[in-house]
Amino acid sequence: MKISNVVTIFRKEITDTLRDRRTLVFMLLIPLAAIPLLMMGMSKLMISQISKMEETASRIVITGRGWLPGELDSMLEAASNFTIVDSSEFADTGLVEALRMGRYEALVAVPDSFAAYLDDGRQGRIEIKCDRAELAGEQAEDRLVDLFDEYQELLVKQRLALHDIDAAILEPFEVNRENVAPMQKMVGEKLGMMLPYLIIIMCFMGAMYPAIDLAAGEKERGTLETLLVSPATRGEFVVGKYLVVLTTGLVAALLSLGSLVFSVKYMVHSLVAQVGEMLAMELEPTTVLLVALIILPLVGIFAGVLMSVSIFARSFKEAQSYVTALNMAVILPAFVSILPGVELTYTLSMIPVVNASLILKEAISGTIMWNYVIVALLSNSILAGLALWFSKKWFERESVIFRM
Repeated sequence: MKISNVVTIFRKEITDTLRDRRTLVFMLLIPLAAIPLLMMGMSKLMISQISKMEETASRIVITGRGWLPGELDSMLEAASNFTIVDSSEFADTGLVEALRMGRYEALVAVPDSFAAYLDDGRQGRIEIKCDRAELAGEQAEDRLVDLFDEYQELLVKQRLALHDIDAAILEPFEVNRENVAPMQKMVGEKLGMMLPYLIIIMCFMGAMYPAIDLAAGEKERGTLETLLVSPATRGEFVVGKYLVVLTTGLVAALLSLGSLVFSVKYMVHSLVAQVGEMLAMELEPTTVLLVALIILPLVGIFAGVLMSVSIFARSFKEAQSYVTALNMAVILPAFVSILPGVELTYTLSMIPVVNASLILKEAISGTIMWNYVIVALLSNSILAGLALWFSKKWFERESVIFRM
């Protein structure tokens, strides 16, 4: 194999590839814009949702309100986060059905003689009904529980004072809880669930269109035969085209990583005052280097598989159909970073896409387990080499090249 021939083929193909608008969109525009837009959108949505939830009063209905202790009734009346609605508004459908329909958020059922039970020192019971499938219903329930807990504490203190008992008897000791996890790990655990998925998908999309065009596109345009009569060997053609696909996929991945670093460093910090410390995170140079390192052989696998599919296809459209199905084989393993409780093992570190997804998640969280990283690099590198070898063998078969 002559290196000069491979370089010539690479230069020719990369020039043609960069002239294709679709390739530029998937290789440059989407990787650069996707992550910043996503993080900005998530941040703004989070802020608006939190503000909206805090400002919106929960609509509640109280049955048997006359049996409430006066102090508790006053607390409910004075609470700004509740709007007490008359039950007569829902006579047409019934209270429970109206609750399911979302016409109000929570139903408080007070039993007969509830205040008298409390006055006698006995235990009473209040029922709260809500639709927990709705966020507003869950919020209303939480607010009611908090208010009732506050009243119960007040009532207990009053009872203890009545019997001249120190309230400290209820809490023999205090428990101080301290979270030793650094903010990098806390935030990375949240962002690390989605970002590896995005970076892997960007890799695949960046390599997808060039791979389809460099083989299936050549067949459709009728230019493949012209290339095959040149002095270069079939292997040199495959390696040259493979390097183009590898380059576009790697560029897309690095641009995604660059946009992630930029977003975290310059865009997210401007939102920290509003979102708190949820998105305050620093990406160390070691983390960035590790991400680039683990992505390289993964893109090599994508390039080899996509080249094989493109060589086999009769036309650009047929290749797109195959790649659409292949896309699912990438999305599902990449989705593993979103699943809770899935941790790296030696077995998972040998599975392509899965290993990259989990390693990227750990790296963004600030944890690098080099034993698993080395296993993943070796595994992915071997598979990338096999994918390239298979593409070469596929390209050397006349029955595949000239499929009609």
